[in-house]
Amino acid sequence: MDIRVAKPDDVYGIARVRVNGWRTTYRGIVPTEYLLKVSSGSIEWAERLRTALRRQEVAGFVAIVEDEIVGFVLYGEERTGEYPDHTNEVYAIYILENHQGNGIGSALLEHAVQSMCEAGLLIWALEMNPFRTFYERKQGQVIDQKDREFGELMLREVAYGWETTRHDSIMGA
Repeated sequence: MDIRVAKPDDVYGIARVRVNGWRTTYRGIVPTEYLLKVSSGSIEWAERLRTALRRQEVAGFVAIVEDEIVGFVLYGEERTGEYPDHTNEVYAIYILENHQGNGIGSALLEHAVQSMCEAGLLIWALEMNPFRTFYERKQGQVIDQKDREFGELMLREVAYGWETTRHDSIMGA
């Protein structure tokens, strides 16, 4: 496995992993119609990501196995300004289902953390996401909750926070 900085040309590989991640992680949680919208909107999403990467509005890393993107992390400034102790945000981290459980998520998160200043970090996850325990194992503390609409369904999101992104504060777990 290799991990490198995400480039604008990676956006379709990243989009493929994102769609796969939504389908496998949220199957039975998020309405099927919503998951289909994620799939059908992936080209537009990828093009917006390409622009954001070029403008350096978003940063990221990709995990590559046998010349294929199998995971990614996207991050940048916290988007709302509502969390002054958490000025960084991980926007998304997904790993293809058949590559989960072998350390790729930890490696991607570690690369992102090392790239951020030592200000606090925030990550949102659906409360019903079976993989949110990953953040708990990395010593994330629940700092907020909110409801989010997925089609006609309201689901709870949980914000995990770290007051500093020092390497040992997140990766020591």
